[in-house]
Amino acid sequence: MHRLLATILFVFSVLASAEEPPKEELVMGFVPSRSVHEIQVSASKIADYLSESTGYRIKSVTLSNYAGVALAMKSRRVDFAFVGPINYLVIDDRVGAVPLTAAVRNGQQGYHGLVIVRSDSDIQSLADLRGKSVAFGDALSASGSLYPKAALKEAGINPDKDIRSLMLSSQSAVVMSVVTGKVDAGAIYDDARLNPEVLRYYPEVTSHTRVLYQTPLIPADPQIARASLNATQRRKLTESLLEMSRDDEARTWLKEIYGIDGLNVATAAEYEGLRHVVNRVNSALLSDQKQEAP
Repeated sequence: MHRLLATILFVFSVLASAEEPPKEELVMGFVPSRSVHEIQVSASKIADYLSESTGYRIKSVTLSNYAGVALAMKSRRVDFAFVGPINYLVIDDRVGAVPLTAAVRNGQQGYHGLVIVRSDSDIQSLADLRGKSVAFGDALSASGSLYPKAALKEAGINPDKDIRSLMLSSQSAVVMSVVTGKVDAGAIYDDARLNPEVLRYYPEVTSHTRVLYQTPLIPADPQIARASLNATQRRKLTESLLEMSRDDEARTWLKEIYGIDGLNVATAAEYEGLRHVVNRVNSALLSDQKQEAP
């Protein structure tokens, strides 16, 4: 009996460590930092380009929240994805993930978060937000949640007690809530105010709002693949993503979807500093996600 059990365990360990065979169809996931509809329009174009470039059938899907990407990758319903930097750390801890490429904006492989207020607001510093209402993005958003909350703590503001926090589904929604006066301030990536769906309704948004605070540089949002995905397919995806970022037409889709100017090769080491920030500001963020994993 013991010998049979040992044999079964050995077989399972070999199967688990074996490289996944190539898939004919791959699913590419996207996080909903903007409206799902707006993202999906550009996502479909990106999927078509990568399908032609790689020779695989690639379809795109925009998940309802950041955590949904991790769950979909764990169940292998999503093979690679455009995610936020914290989202990558969570997925890596839960599933095992490999960064392929990372976004470049304004010549930097990284980006800033902003806290914005209305131009006519009397709020002049983060300390002035005590007792005010502040809109944040997804809890796993570095620019829309983690970094702004870290800055508030440094300013002597407890985000859980000293302000009225509101979590919204997208950073475009955060911008519009500030413009319309529904909240006193909002945390966004630089510069979610220029998202097409915002400009469509509020073309003068930049004159009606101002930047109260800018975060330090945040590691770039990466494009990642499941670590179990076939290595040859991961390499092909990396090559095709980089090729896409050099194509004039394809670059417009990257710009439309997340304000991305281009893509560079990414490595796991580039995100270790962010892991330390997460553990310092909210150490439960990664560990809680691990506990929730099915």
